Amino acid sequence: MPSSPSTTSRLGAHADDGPTPDKHAHTLAILTLPSTTSARIANEAILSTAISITTRRLSVVLRTHTRDSGMDGDNDVTLTQLRRYAGEIYSMAWDAALGLDERESVSEKNKSGDDILAGPLTRGGTLLDLIVYPQNMPNTPPEGWIANRPDLTCICSHDSITGWVTDVEYAGGKGKRFAKREGEGKGGLDAHVRAVNAERERKGLGKVVALHVDDWPDGAEVTGDPNVVFLEDEDAFDKIVKRKPRGNDAAAAADTQRTPSKLSTAGLMGGTPIPPSSLYTSVAVGGTFDGMHYGHRKLLTLAVSSVQPISGRLLIGVTKDEMLTHKAFADRIPPLRQRIDGVLDFVGNLAPGMKNRVRCVPIGDEYGPPGQAGDSDAYPGLKNDFDALVLSHETLPTGRKLNRYRVEVLGLEPLKLLCTQRTEPHGMSSTALRRMRR
Repeated sequence: MPSSPSTTSRLGAHADDGPTPDKHAHTLAILTLPSTTSARIANEAILSTAISITTRRLSVVLRTHTRDSGMDGDNDVTLTQLRRYAGEIYSMAWDAALGLDERESVSEKNKSGDDILAGPLTRGGTLLDLIVYPQNMPNTPPEGWIANRPDLTCICSHDSITGWVTDVEYAGGKGKRFAKREGEGKGGLDAHVRAVNAERERKGLGKVVALHVDDWPDGAEVTGDPNVVFLEDEDAFDKIVKRKPRGNDAAAAADTQRTPSKLSTAGLMGGTPIPPSSLYTSVAVGGTFDGMHYGHRKLLTLAVSSVQPISGRLLIGVTKDEMLTHKAFADRIPPLRQRIDGVLDFVGNLAPGMKNRVRCVPIGDEYGPPGQAGDSDAYPGLKNDFDALVLSHETLPTGRKLNRYRVEVLGLEPLKLLCTQRTEPHGMSSTALRRMRR
């Protein structure tokens, strides 16, 4: 999805003074303590951008009450949450560094056949001096202290996640509770940086630049789409239950309304409460499935968990060989038959009772079976009666594009897009596995 003007970055641009060099010795990245997967995706994008332009030190402020964090005040945040997510940030930073390695290792020069060079992390470069500052955690300094470090030259964040409200006397962002106070500037990252610079100027410090995020991820801005459900969110069921039940779903949902305590755990091992309306009749999932790494296994596990027991069906699409020639290290991708066998072996062991309700087909187009007209013979024997698609947040734009195509061209209902945040996307990736096969 194209970025709006307010989210388009100018790498290293001053809020007032125009372009400056793209690299910074000390950057401050401002994140928010997330309560949703969308917020986690946004944090990852900010962190990756900050790492890409920083040469020495990266300070990360973790805010605890901002406009989109889901946190209304300090009392909603526990010390355990702060500790846990601070640890996650260090893991995310390591993964982002691997991602820079991965991108630098797939240059045009490498594709021409020359030796493949590792990126900055694995070719002997040093790790950034990374420090995470969870706000409101005992003994950590406030954000204002970090923003006034003499060597700081850049602040990286995003308008939609920070919710800055500042004035020239105090440069600390204050969150939505202060958004309407008279006499205070309102705005996004640029407004905040102007306030920071006013304070730094009074102290005889140099200006910092505002760094926005290029290519703001689609998964960070889907809160208004009722057809997108992040499966790891605690409130995922609240969105799922709003869909219209159909077929066997309708009767199950009606029974749940009459006797919720009985049916919320019916047929589930251990009594785990999963309402029938969170399960689907015909679920699709697709991918290359090269190497069946743990990210693939996570995606397939979520797909299996979204299918109705007894009557539900799962279709797994595996990309054909001829559609993969543009990928990095394409010559090391196993052939289609081998990749299909790997998928079926994993799913057969994960859900042996679904053997007769799982089908695996080669995919030769952008949308696969869920994007076919009713009279299409592209996938013989398959009926386009899908009601859900499982995908990672990186492929969410394609899923939303598919839904528009289904509604506007095919006259079909949109799919429920059951989305997962891709786990450690760079360290745990097919590209990394193909590099290891050299």
